[in-house]
Amino acid sequence: YDQGEAYGRYKRAREASVDMLIALAPTISDLLTADQKRKLPARVASHLDTRYLAGIRSGTAGNTGGGVFMPGMMMGGGGGEQRVIIRGP
Repeated sequence: YDQGEAYGRYKRAREASVDMLIALAPTISDLLTADQKRKLPARVASHLDTRYLAGIRSGTAGNTGGGVFMPGMMMGGGGGEQRVIIRGP
């Protein structure tokens, strides 16, 4: 395989994923109360910050062990995973 081409595809996909989060973060943030936001783990809260997202968009700066794809925060089994439940007022 062509390593440059593979990396280019990965980078474009990563940037597109982060662009989606940048577009959605303000809407998601507006849905949460101040109390709910305080209860979010820092790793999750950072993904609602468009400045942070812009910083990680094109590289690995701010990579939290998976960038925008956070281990333990997605569907999956196994012990040790973290679960965040946000309930309305």
